[in-house]
Amino acid sequence: MSLFGYPFAWGGLAALVILTGLVIYVTRLNWRLKHSKQVLESEIAERKRAEEQLADKENRLRQIIASEPECVKLQTLDGVLLEMNPAGLALLEANQPGDIIGTSVYDMIAPEFRDAYRDLTNRVFAGESGVMEFQLVSLKGRRRWMETHAVPLRDARDKVISLLGITRDITARKHAEDEVRLHYRELAHAARINTMGEMASGLAHELNQPLAAIANYSRGCLHRIRAGGGTADDLTQAIEQVCTQAERAGDIIDSLRRFVNKEDSPRSPHDLHAIIREAMVIAGPELKMHGVIVQLELAPVMPRVLCHAIQIEQVVLNLIHNAVEAMEAVGPDQKRLAIRTRLVDDKAAVEVSDAGPGLPREMQGRIFEPFFTTKAAGMGMGLPICRSIVEAHGGALELVARDDEEPGLVLRFTLDRAEQGQ
Repeated sequence: MSLFGYPFAWGGLAALVILTGLVIYVTRLNWRLKHSKQVLESEIAERKRAEEQLADKENRLRQIIASEPECVKLQTLDGVLLEMNPAGLALLEANQPGDIIGTSVYDMIAPEFRDAYRDLTNRVFAGESGVMEFQLVSLKGRRRWMETHAVPLRDARDKVISLLGITRDITARKHAEDEVRLHYRELAHAARINTMGEMASGLAHELNQPLAAIANYSRGCLHRIRAGGGTADDLTQAIEQVCTQAERAGDIIDSLRRFVNKEDSPRSPHDLHAIIREAMVIAGPELKMHGVIVQLELAPVMPRVLCHAIQIEQVVLNLIHNAVEAMEAVGPDQKRLAIRTRLVDDKAAVEVSDAGPGLPREMQGRIFEPFFTTKAAGMGMGLPICRSIVEAHGGALELVARDDEEPGLVLRFTLDRAEQGQ
């Protein structure tokens, strides 16, 4: 009899097969669940280790920031302070973080620096970095000079979320710079007085001429009046000559007074050619006394320069005086001094050349060294002071090679052009 003859036996076999499949499925499912549990436990353990490592790193980072001797801060785009380390709190003379956190950084920045700091903040949130010096006012009203380095702090999506600033107190450095500048001004003023002393004989001679002319014209007028002679036109012409000579003497005295004045005008845009012509008024007597022929080659178009006019006039005068002394042993017809202006690498340049014997090549590199001099009674401070003045203006003073075969030296200094609209 075939198997199809026993329906109940067939049903039992089918149930056995289903039961066996179910057992296998449950076993596999159980294995998978156990494997998934192991994987999950492993992932949880790994994440826990990562979180512990992250917390440890964050803790160490916070300890580093907390022990950092310079101010470390986070702020928003509108200037709200999010975090600040103890060094920063101490700079602001805050007793606790709550005195600072949540307030605006602009409440602490001196008013005259707020616009510049706001511009720095905007640039940082645009993705740039920047450095700025400014003054802040502590909670107790004390002013301090600060230098901050600001960089963008980004999230995981590379979006800038805050400004990270590291700020240091530079008050002591600023005070030291002020003392150096004061000493420098005193030294430059002493150099101007010394220059006037060296030019004194020529200036005295130049002033004597208009004064003598004034006296002669005045005596002539008195003589004609007392004698009852002379016409009104004659007297008028004589008096006009008196006025002209008096103005000539007055111009020289005014130029000297401005030049030796201890206080200098603030740095501002100036006509470079006007500065040179003013220097020529003072140097003129010395040039005449030594029989120096002056050749002025001023550029037809020269932009205004940003400078302290008296200091640049001092540089021009010192270069002229050095050139005159360099040509002391040169024949009368060979004493030629040239002053040229032109643009060099987009900067205004002034060149002063003489027809002296020049210097040996081994000495040319030392002429800007303090106390180096080729003069018997020289101090060797004129050119170093001139170089300091020019470099303080962002320019350079250097010895340049002559384009021709003529003897003598050519000294050139450059100055920055004033910006348009200044």
